[in-house]
Amino acid sequence: LETTKPRGWWALGFISLSIVIVGIWAILASIPQTTAATGVVNSFVYTDDLTAPATGNVVLTGITGGSISAGATIGTITTSTGTTVPVVAKRTGEIVSVEINQNSYVELGDTLLRVSLVADPSSPIQVITFLGQSTIQRYPLGASVDVSVTDAVSGHSVYTTAKVVAEGSTPSSENTLNSTNGNLNVLTNEWLSESSGSPFAVLLEIDNWPTDDSSFSPYGGLVVDLSRTYGTVHPISWLFGGR
Repeated sequence: LETTKPRGWWALGFISLSIVIVGIWAILASIPQTTAATGVVNSFVYTDDLTAPATGNVVLTGITGGSISAGATIGTITTSTGTTVPVVAKRTGEIVSVEINQNSYVELGDTLLRVSLVADPSSPIQVITFLGQSTIQRYPLGASVDVSVTDAVSGHSVYTTAKVVAEGSTPSSENTLNSTNGNLNVLTNEWLSESSGSPFAVLLEIDNWPTDDSSFSPYGGLVVDLSRTYGTVHPISWLFGGR
């Protein structure tokens, strides 16, 4: 007679214990169901047009690094009478586009610059995403959504939460998508593709943006990652395709 070696008994015991553990997990455990989306700090809200304060020839001289600061003189307009009128930035932000040519003639009120504004972290920060009709059901009004974003300049990351405050009742147009994300064509195409061409707006607000030393100020057009756990599913249901 040949008896099983101790090594074999150990292996058999390990396999048996694993089967018991898996069985208990399958009976008692639950698997979180999460959904993810890409959002953006609403450019429609956090974009400002810097307009001409007078009629005449404009020269922009104080633009550096693609950003402007509130109160800074960024150019001048010379009127027909020879008067020089300073062009002063009203708010701090990043320059999205320059709408005029140097030394060009402008009328009072013409747009000179389009500026992506820095949001005030002490006030609710408005974020928007666009979802398909089947996905939007997982983002009900009042739902809490996890937010993560990394600043491309500093490399710092922020993790916080947002609340769903409004939802579109009809699909939005491509122009609406572009105006809210600052004409990020890649993001517009992603929203259109993932919603099968029928993107519904989901508006969120962040009330607790971190303001510590490792944080950074959000601005219009900043892309954020959204994630929400909307339920759980039993492991057995999950294995057989349950949702």
